[in-house]
Order: sequence, then C-alpha cells, then structure tokens
Amino acid sequence: MSANALLSTVILVSFIVTIVLAVGSYMAYKYRERRQPMAIKGEGGDQPIFFERFFPHKAAVQDPVTDLEPGAPRN
Repeated sequence: MSANALLSTVILVSFIVTIVLAVGSYMAYKYRERRQPMAIKGEGGDQPIFFERFFPHKAAVQDPVTDLEPGAPRN
C-alpha cells in the first residue's frame, strides 16, 4: 500500500468518525433539551435540580486578598 493510499484512508476514516460523533452529540443535546428538570423533593417544588443558584453579593463581601470578611482581624 502506498503512502498516498494510506493517508487517504486515514483521512476518510477520521472524517466518517467525526460525522458520526457530531450526529451522536446532536442527538444527545436534543434528548437533554427535551427532558424537563424534576423539582427537588421537599424543598419548595419549584427549584430545578440542574443548576445551583449563585448570589454575587456573597462573593463581593469577602476580601479577595486574604479571604477574610471585612473588619475581621488580620494576623
């Protein structure tokens, strides 16, 4: 087998594998999009389980240099 035929085969196989993976990931994306999040049992019922709520004011309260709250004694 010549080098040209070998390289052509490698390129063709990698192209086919790429197409198969793209179709599979698109199908997984559509399946995940269609699935509705279930509510957490016992905690209000309206909270989705996919995401955790982020409150930026809690992150801004801490000092970024020492990770101490403002007014805390520094050693």
